Amino acid sequence: MKRKISLLIVLMLILSTLINVSATEEAVEGEETAEAAEETLPVNEPLMLSMEEAVRIATENSREMWKIDDGIAQVKEARKDAKDAKNLAEIIMSIPLSQIEATFGPDFDVTSNQVERILAKNDYYIKFADSQQAQLEKNREMLLAGIEIETKSLYYNVLVAEQTIVINKLNLSKAEEQLRVANLKFNNGSATKAEVLNAEMAVQKAKTELDSAVDDYSIAKLNLLNKLELPFDTEYILTDTNFTYVPTEEINLAEAIEKAKAERPEILKAENNLELQKIETHAYTAYYTSNLRQHKAAKEKLKDAELNVPQAYKDVELDVRKSYLNLIKAERALINMEKTFELAKEAARINQLLYDNGMATMLNVLEANTGMYQAEIGYYQLLAAYNINKLMFDNSHLIGSISGAPEGSDF
Repeated sequence: MKRKISLLIVLMLILSTLINVSATEEAVEGEETAEAAEETLPVNEPLMLSMEEAVRIATENSREMWKIDDGIAQVKEARKDAKDAKNLAEIIMSIPLSQIEATFGPDFDVTSNQVERILAKNDYYIKFADSQQAQLEKNREMLLAGIEIETKSLYYNVLVAEQTIVINKLNLSKAEEQLRVANLKFNNGSATKAEVLNAEMAVQKAKTELDSAVDDYSIAKLNLLNKLELPFDTEYILTDTNFTYVPTEEINLAEAIEKAKAERPEILKAENNLELQKIETHAYTAYYTSNLRQHKAAKEKLKDAELNVPQAYKDVELDVRKSYLNLIKAERALINMEKTFELAKEAARINQLLYDNGMATMLNVLEANTGMYQAEIGYYQLLAAYNINKLMFDNSHLIGSISGAPEGSDF
């Protein structure tokens, strides 16, 4: 019996050992699996952001867009109520006065709200709801265009800031090389201390401009992230780095004006107001006699509404023409700066040749190089400004200075 008990104890010990070993192996395998999983987890990579992708993200995250969509839904419900009001008004007006009390009860006052019933019967409230829906839908188009313009403007700001950093780095590198040469010449007696000081000042100035460019770049990146409703620590790389230039010769101003007259919300609003005012004036003049204030006020409102329509057409045409002139102005500035940049490059090259042959000072070279880099930065800034003005003109059939142009450009 004792032998059996001892054997049983030994078996239990062996079994316990095997279980512990198995558990240890599973734990090790689990740790290895976890480590392998950690190794395969993707590292947070920068967001590759194209211009169209930026516009898409900004549109999806626009709170104003949600509000407009909610407004359209509410107006559709209001139209149903307006239709019910019209049906009720038609019923009331079709019933003889002698049957009103029997139909609606003794407390019903047929003389109250009579003007509102006339308005309802003549489709005023239905047309009002329809006009509101049309204007909200037009506002939605305007908002889409505004989001595109503002987002692309901020995108251009980042591109210009990036290019400015690149140019300033080149400027700093060139200034540092000039300083090295100045020190070598000063040590062998072929340069003055003044030349060395000028070179040192040029390096310091280049560093300051580079630091400023880096700060401007950080601000431009934050502005774009804010527009996209993305976290401020989001890293991204802009993929659309090529600036386009479409000459204004290819633009048809007359077509743009006609398109704006057909689609601008100011004209739509003025025409809708006129149509509604005609119904309102008819109701008020039918109910109130000509000597009463309400009658006269309704006629004055109709006159104002009639005058507002041609004025809206005139204002829109003026707005489109001003947008076109702004584009022409931006193009002229761009062309002039491009020529200035070419001249500055040639001046820098010639001054370097003259300096190498002892016919110019190092200060001449430094100033020529600085002028060249500043002209290059100015060229990119004006190229971006031209593209933004082009966006504004291309969307002048929807938005402009009257309807409220979006902000977002620093140019």
